Amino acid sequence: MTDRKRTTAIQVRVTEQEKRKLERQAKRCGLSLSGYLRRVGAGKPVAVFPGQRFHTLYQRVNALRNNLTTQPIERTAAQLDDLAGEILTAYTSGGVDDGDH
Repeated sequence: MTDRKRTTAIQVRVTEQEKRKLERQAKRCGLSLSGYLRRVGAGKPVAVFPGQRFHTLYQRVNALRNNLTTQPIERTAAQLDDLAGEILTAYTSGGVDDGDH
């Protein structure tokens, strides 16, 4: 954060739907709406933080790794197939938690 005091406002009209979308994006990036808009407007990169869903999937990958030598390969393969499907679903939904995971 800078020591500069921001004294100039920019007013932009958006629909309620656009505002909600911008607020969601800002939240996913760990930024205030103003901070998000400043970064995007300045052409600076914004990073979306992985949600709880990805953290849970990461934990499952680690559990599978830890069980590689203690369970039948067929079971591990089935679990990997299931996990790959869940990761693909999470990825294609933009990582948004749909409430099921």
